Amino acid sequence: MLSALNKKWILTDPAIETVERLREGMEISPFLAKLMVNRNLATPDAARFFLDGRLDIVHDPFLMRGMDVAVRRIVQAIQNRETVTVYGDYDVDGVTSAALMMHFFRELDAPFDFYLPNRMEEGYGLNEQALDTIKARGHRLVITADTGVTALSQVAYANKIGVEVIVTDHHQLAEEGLPDALAVLNPHQPLCNYPFKFLSGVGIVFKLAAGIRRGLLEAGWEAERLPNLKKHLDLFTLGTIADMAPLVDENHVLTAHGLDALRTSVKPGVIALKSVAGVDGKVDSFSVGFGMGPRLNAAGRLGQPDRGLHLLVSSDLNEAMEMAQSLDEMNEERKETQKGCYEEAEYLLQRQVDLENENVIVLASENFHQGVIGIVASKLAEKFYRPAILIALENGVGKGSARSIPAFNLVKAMNQCSEHLLKFGGHAYAAGLNIEESRVDDFRRAINRVGDEYLTEDRLVAELTIDATLTMQDITQERFAEIEGLEPFGQMNKVPVFISKEVRARDVKFVGQGENHVRFRAFQGNQFRNVIGFNLARAFQSVDPNEPLDIVYELRRNTWGGRDAIEIKLLDLRSSQSED
Repeated sequence: MLSALNKKWILTDPAIETVERLREGMEISPFLAKLMVNRNLATPDAARFFLDGRLDIVHDPFLMRGMDVAVRRIVQAIQNRETVTVYGDYDVDGVTSAALMMHFFRELDAPFDFYLPNRMEEGYGLNEQALDTIKARGHRLVITADTGVTALSQVAYANKIGVEVIVTDHHQLAEEGLPDALAVLNPHQPLCNYPFKFLSGVGIVFKLAAGIRRGLLEAGWEAERLPNLKKHLDLFTLGTIADMAPLVDENHVLTAHGLDALRTSVKPGVIALKSVAGVDGKVDSFSVGFGMGPRLNAAGRLGQPDRGLHLLVSSDLNEAMEMAQSLDEMNEERKETQKGCYEEAEYLLQRQVDLENENVIVLASENFHQGVIGIVASKLAEKFYRPAILIALENGVGKGSARSIPAFNLVKAMNQCSEHLLKFGGHAYAAGLNIEESRVDDFRRAINRVGDEYLTEDRLVAELTIDATLTMQDITQERFAEIEGLEPFGQMNKVPVFISKEVRARDVKFVGQGENHVRFRAFQGNQFRNVIGFNLARAFQSVDPNEPLDIVYELRRNTWGGRDAIEIKLLDLRSSQSED
């Protein structure tokens, strides 16, 4: 039987021998050992790398295919005083990638320029007009940041007009192969021996900067002249968390140090961004992903990506505060635009989509704003638990954003429907596309045929994975400290989720605007914990509060009013009589 939120609960059950080996090898508690095995940290070496977080043992950048060629050419450009153009993308990952590279060149006193495409006018990635502009400025070397790996024709055009391109990009490769660039830095490419495949775009740029730094040392530069890359982990962390890159392996290590770098950053742009986002004191994944990231993203979504970039590379605090305030206002505008787009999507959904027979939602409208359709597609995918594709139409052409669920790889699916598309690319769970308006219906039918093949009924039920069973008595400060030791949390290193069975809900209150949230005390015997369930009032009302409940939750620290208490953040619930 499903839960109050129509989810299937999956309690992890790692092999006892594996957990015991890790417990003995690490001399840690069985509780922590199980959490680590659940995160594929099943050996002492992997667990130590994760927990110790040592910067001196992250992966060598020269393990990445193409790094030696890229570094050699960029070192040559720096020594010859050639201007290098950094070509970024308009999302947070792209903007932080470009900003990190620009800070790096600025500290080297090396000439550089930048180019960010306008989302509304130029779309995603390299384009020939931009390359013409760069050449007209007299620049002959371009480093892409978070883009370019699928730009085969554009790189070929660059070669034709005498512009060299070094591609740094973490996105999936095109079916046709790699662009004919001077070098391509992407761990997904064939014959690349880089051991970690899930760097963000800014992560690859960070590795490139580390490679250039070593290249300059080998070329005879004194170490004192070279940038300290550790202080630029603030930008690495902003981009990595905002792009939802997996926080495992070296992403976890670098982000752990990067959160400290964000907290202590002296970059005026970062200081100003934290100020408008209300981030004070400790900086964590949540404050980056839901506070700083969206404000930085707002500029790109509304067609002004250079605002975010100028903020991050600003050297004047007063100027940075003005720009950050502008981004905050743009974020409010983005929220209103997003609200209107969501309402339009729901209107069309009710009239155009048969959810009984269509497993992939495809909606197209001239009223969609292409800057926010990705967010709305994500909300629809979460609400209806199926892939959602929104297409903003203008002058007979559509630009779309797609979001998916684990059972459906968007890029592979679009490959099977490519005859209907002008262009597409992205990840398994998030992708973009261009399409002629006249082909939208054909594409909808085609991708739903793919959906019929992969999205069986059982795959359209959301699953909630649970790490362990706890009682109220098990929830202690010592255990919570072990959980905190796994931070920072994010993709592939989720906040641990627990279940407690047969609890009694007492002192129930519905709170917040519209009384959408629920508060209560969860009792087992005479032991209890305070519970908060955000936007779960309706779900709570679907069960009998007088009967025992099974609750699934995360643990969080509540320091409001100077106290330090552990409380339960409710994720889902059901009657204890329910069966799995």
